Amino acid sequence: MSILFYKKPDYRPQQNEGPLNVKKCQKYIEKTKGYKAKIPPDLSFERIVSNKALPPCSLQDFIDYLAYVTNDAENLQFYLWLVDYHQRFRNAPPEETTLSPKWNFNDPPSSPRHSGNSSSSAIGGSDKTLSILGVKDFGAFEEEDISNASLIEDLLGVDQSSPYTATLGTLKFAEVPLAENKPPDSNNRRSNNAQPFRLEVNRVITHYIAPGAPRELNLSHQDRAAVLYALRRTTHPSAFHPIKKVLDLILREQSHPEFVRWSICNGNKPWTILLKTFAICNIVIGFAIAILLTLSHAARWYRILAALEWWFGITILLAAYHGLCILLLRRHVRKVRPWEMDEQGRGYGASDEEAALRHSKVLYEETKSRWPVKMEIFGPPNGWDKERWVDRYQMKSLFKRTFEKEVPTQENGLHLIQNRIARQVELWALIITIPLTIFFTALPKGNLY
Repeated sequence: MSILFYKKPDYRPQQNEGPLNVKKCQKYIEKTKGYKAKIPPDLSFERIVSNKALPPCSLQDFIDYLAYVTNDAENLQFYLWLVDYHQRFRNAPPEETTLSPKWNFNDPPSSPRHSGNSSSSAIGGSDKTLSILGVKDFGAFEEEDISNASLIEDLLGVDQSSPYTATLGTLKFAEVPLAENKPPDSNNRRSNNAQPFRLEVNRVITHYIAPGAPRELNLSHQDRAAVLYALRRTTHPSAFHPIKKVLDLILREQSHPEFVRWSICNGNKPWTILLKTFAICNIVIGFAIAILLTLSHAARWYRILAALEWWFGITILLAAYHGLCILLLRRHVRKVRPWEMDEQGRGYGASDEEAALRHSKVLYEETKSRWPVKMEIFGPPNGWDKERWVDRYQMKSLFKRTFEKEVPTQENGLHLIQNRIARQVELWALIITIPLTIFFTALPKGNLY
């Protein structure tokens, strides 16, 4: 199926589909199987998450899409933290990591092997769940590197020596003193507090996993309970595997393809409505020319002039229906999005950045100096209704919204898809125009004037 005829995502989900599980993730895989092949390598999930893609397909744009369009930015925020945490735990001193053994979800909780180094340990689900995903060699996940693995395509062939920076580039999160949240098990309290990254893991629980958390992940009750039980006893990354498995599927198989499809749209809603109106007017003018010439004494070959209006109008209409403006495409620009107004007009000042760092307690080293607030791993809920750009945008007149500022489209991979769609709509417009032209040209003269 062509990526052209994939319905672009709505700005808000129409209904809550409930907690995420493997069965629902499997639906996303089937849904995206047809058009994922249309995405060029330059726009792969790995390149976008490692911030190697250019605007409007950069990591910041991906975060903005999840925050403002699909309202599930916590998935990527937690995923970035988990990738970094996996690497930091692996690089921690052995005398510390031995205090947090691997967690095996396949064993019953009362089993003495539950936190041992079983050869089948590991990924946060039963054998039946893994079979649904088409995975047969469960031992292959023993040393899973979540920084570059795809459970569907890449995991069984993952390169264990690949560096962590292949996924996150230079983005690093520093460990800082956090408020202590003691585990509920009093018998293991002392040993648990000595585990590496215990305070950080407790904070992750309160931010993402615990019911009612500020950025609560949309998990099933079984996965949430299993992870919370495991994290009371170990801080090993294997304790997060049920969450990682679901987020890996959601981000790679649903969010990433839909983000690429959404990025193709280079015009805002008022501009798209204007384009559709302009296109319909051209089509109507084409019919008027054809009808008037048919009813006149003019030679029937003059009726071919209507084909130009039809082709031009149908091309613009088909492209606008999918959010693409051919005029903006030829100029390699796009309309600025409402939430980008602060960045375009003011930027992120030093005071805002300092406030964000104080609140999140996350240090950004060797990264862009103007990371958006949505890149905070720890912080308030991801709601945007009270952000400053909302009131500013609502106060804008329809004229200003329509003729919004334009910014360059820098990503060549996106240009490739947009040009492909442009050729497709031009071809479809030609297919529709030719029969119309033949029909009106074959009609006899009206000789009315």
